[in-house]
Amino acid sequence: MKTKRIIAAAAALICAVGAFSCGKKKDEGSKEQEVTTAAQTEEQTTEAAEITSEQATADDNDEETDINDYISVTDVTPAMWKVTDPATGNELYMMGTVHVVTENTFPLPDYVMDVYNKCDGVAVEININSLMSDMSQLQEFYSKMVYTDGTTVKDHISEETYEKMKNFLSAKGMYNPMFETYTAGFWATQIESLSILSIGNIDENGVDSKFIAMATEDGKKVVDIENIDIQASVITSLSDDLSDYMITETIDKADDPTGYTKEFAELYNAWASGDIDKLDEEDDEENLPEDLEDDYADYMDVILYKRNKGMAEKAEEYLKNGDKYFFMVGSAHFAGDKGVDDILKDKGYTVERVAA
Repeated sequence: MKTKRIIAAAAALICAVGAFSCGKKKDEGSKEQEVTTAAQTEEQTTEAAEITSEQATADDNDEETDINDYISVTDVTPAMWKVTDPATGNELYMMGTVHVVTENTFPLPDYVMDVYNKCDGVAVEININSLMSDMSQLQEFYSKMVYTDGTTVKDHISEETYEKMKNFLSAKGMYNPMFETYTAGFWATQIESLSILSIGNIDENGVDSKFIAMATEDGKKVVDIENIDIQASVITSLSDDLSDYMITETIDKADDPTGYTKEFAELYNAWASGDIDKLDEEDDEENLPEDLEDDYADYMDVILYKRNKGMAEKAEEYLKNGDKYFFMVGSAHFAGDKGVDDILKDKGYTVERVAA
C-alpha cells in the first residue's frame, strides 16, 4: 500500500488551511477547560494559524527537492465527464481535481475553461477559501479532532511512534504541546501535510481553490457538495493502529526526500494526464500488514466509497434541478469502478468522457 496516497486525501483540507492552523477544543472531562472563553479559544486558534504552510516549507529548504524534476506531463489534460439526464436533457460537467499542484499547472486547457465560462457556478467538496477566513468554522472543524475522554495522543499510539512523531515535528520547529489532546488521525494528517509542503515548487492552493477564487471574482456561485462533518470524518475515521502505522511510514518516507518527491510526482502525473484509474486504491500492489487490512478497508469505505455515493446524490440533485454547476471533487472519487461517474451511470444517466 502506498501510504502517501491515502494520507494525501485525508490531509487535503488541513494542508489547504495551513499546517497546524487549528483551535483547541474544550475538553468535556476537564473543569478547567470547560471555563475556557470563546475569546481565549479564538486567540489560541489565531496563534496556531500563524504557523503557516509557508513557514513549514521554509523550515525544510535545506532538504528541499523540486517536484518539477520528476513531472513527466507537460500538457495538463485532467479527466472530465459530461453527464446527461435522458429524461430532461439537463447536463452536468464533472472534473477530477488535485488538491496540491505545481507552479506550472495553470492555465488549464480550453476544454476545461470553456465549461467553467459557461457555468453559473462551481460545486466543490467544501469551500476552502471561505473556511480559511471564518474563525468560527475553523474552530468547529478542528473541535472534532480532539479527545473528549481525558486521554491524549500518547494513549492512542505506541511510545516509539509518539517519540518519532514528536522528534520529527520538533526538528521542523512545528511541535506544540497544545495539540497533545488532538487525535492520532489528526497527527497523521499533519505529518503528511508538512512532508508535502517540504517538496519544492508545490503550491498547496489546489485546483478547487483556484476555481473557487475565480468564481468568487467572476460573481459565480460556489456551492458545497459536502459539509464539515463529512470532511472531518476523513480524519476521525482513522483507527489508532492505522494512524500509528501511517505516522511511522510517512516519516520514514520523508527521510528520503527524493523518493518521496518522486512518489508524489507519480500521483500528479496521473491526474495531469487524465489517467484516473492509476489513483484507484484497490489496484495498489503493496499490501498493508495483515492485521491492519480490516482497519484500512473500513477507512476507505468512509473516506471514499460512502462519500462517492453522497457526491453522486448531489450531482443527481443538480441534474434534476437543472443547476449549471461545474462539479469538481478529488480525482480519487472517479477512480476504479466505484467512482461518482460509475454510480451515476448505474442510475441511468448518460456519462461520457470529455476528450481533450
